[in-house]
Amino acid sequence: MKKRLLLLAAIASTGWACTDKFADINSNGTPNGSQSIGHFFNIGQRFLALETNIVICSSTNAYQFNENLTGQPYARYLTITKSDWNVQNFGVFNAPDNWLNALFNDQMTNVYSAWFEIKNLNDKGEVPAVAWAWAELLRVAAVQRTTDMYGPLPYSKIKEGTGALYVRYDTQEEVYAGLFADLDAALDGLRNYVASNSGISSLKDYDVVYGGDFSRWIRFGNSLKLRMALRISYADPVKAAQYAAEALDPAKGGVIESNADIACITRSNVTNPLHIMWNDYQDSRAAAELITYLNGYQDPRLDKYFVPVATGSNAGRYAGMRVGIAIQSHSWACDNFSVPRVEKSDPVLLFSAAEVAFLKAEALACHNWSLPVVSGTAEDCYNEGIRLSFEQWGLARTAADAYLVDNVRTQASYTDDPGNGVSAVSTITVKWDDAASVETKLERIITQKWIALYPLGLEGWSEHRRTGYPRFFNVPVNRSSDNTLSTHGASRIPYGPSEQLNNPTNYLDAVTRDLGGRDGYGVRLWWDAKNPKAGW
Repeated sequence: MKKRLLLLAAIASTGWACTDKFADINSNGTPNGSQSIGHFFNIGQRFLALETNIVICSSTNAYQFNENLTGQPYARYLTITKSDWNVQNFGVFNAPDNWLNALFNDQMTNVYSAWFEIKNLNDKGEVPAVAWAWAELLRVAAVQRTTDMYGPLPYSKIKEGTGALYVRYDTQEEVYAGLFADLDAALDGLRNYVASNSGISSLKDYDVVYGGDFSRWIRFGNSLKLRMALRISYADPVKAAQYAAEALDPAKGGVIESNADIACITRSNVTNPLHIMWNDYQDSRAAAELITYLNGYQDPRLDKYFVPVATGSNAGRYAGMRVGIAIQSHSWACDNFSVPRVEKSDPVLLFSAAEVAFLKAEALACHNWSLPVVSGTAEDCYNEGIRLSFEQWGLARTAADAYLVDNVRTQASYTDDPGNGVSAVSTITVKWDDAASVETKLERIITQKWIALYPLGLEGWSEHRRTGYPRFFNVPVNRSSDNTLSTHGASRIPYGPSEQLNNPTNYLDAVTRDLGGRDGYGVRLWWDAKNPKAGW
């Protein structure tokens, strides 16, 4: 799309207040300074745009493309229900061009249009240091998700420019190196600000996650660094161990360890987009895999995630639908399978405390990293991840404790749609076994982490790609030319065709240099380096 050639001077209004409160802080982030930027109309909305484009919910359609039609089906959390999408959708690896264009262009444009406005003011010395550090942290969080969809991306050349996105791609390894460096710089800036301005909530009017509490954004940033460290653990284990130790260093500000610090987007009078997906659009129902694991474990989170079917052959039951099937009809899909239990006013999850606990568990149990800053054993961290997830969803600690000692129950077989029934593919139980092999420990950790990550589709899909766990059913319908996708699932999203049209030289260079000459669903990303993987 031509709108990406030069970034827009402004993005669509998000409906929040303007920026008169910027007059309260000067260019060093100090309250009531003389070098205010309050006269820059609507700059505060740029921070709001960055926040709402991490898990992209800046608009309903953007959420639909970036989470609901891609990450959530590929993570086997939710399915695509429209029968008129049978021939072309991400679930059957044959998404139409307009879906691919929207997915790539919206994410790149939404993030960078907001960021460049802030950068241009920062280059003039007209942005408080804390605001620039925060903008960089938000950009890193958004771009990390984008590179995990595609692999190579324009990154370093964008930073060097003044608005052009049609520039040379970095390899994914280079993108990650840049993300780590930029994240470290952002965290240093936030730590400097917090050290000098304890208790001050600057920019709180534009912070729909933590209300201007930058000590909590530091914990978010360190947790993001830990996530990224584990993401590259099979591609570059030495650097991964280094980054994990740095992220967990308590002198750096800590990580998210309590549900009080969960990162969620909370906006009054704005409907959670997942509610619109299942209720207004009628596009989403529960996926078979998540239902079978929750049913098999008799997991009490099942009732927190989904609603029993009201009518039809599965009435009164929690029922899931296979991803990548020839859907009989839209009404059949909507009537026979469970809807997500999400209300209009529910916040949008960005990062949970449970995820951090599972990251620690894997680092200790599966990678032999020296992490003296982590208290407790891998088993302690694993159990804490489950307890935190139960607590996050309003369940009692006693329920988590009873769940943790179960060494019998496993994934259930799939019977909700007799035409697509299949036996269970996993035998992993819940209870920790310290005598188990490293691979069994990994499967146990990632299976429970995957359950706790719901509904973060991209993260659930990324963990499955990285580790091979949890084990998924095969895809019944594959409309691509790559037969391996039926078993392996998608390893990435192809670039939008508009990128081939508008940025042809750099696109071809990236595909040839970094993707082995093939811009396909089955091309493994740089960090997708574990061999062998379950089911591969």
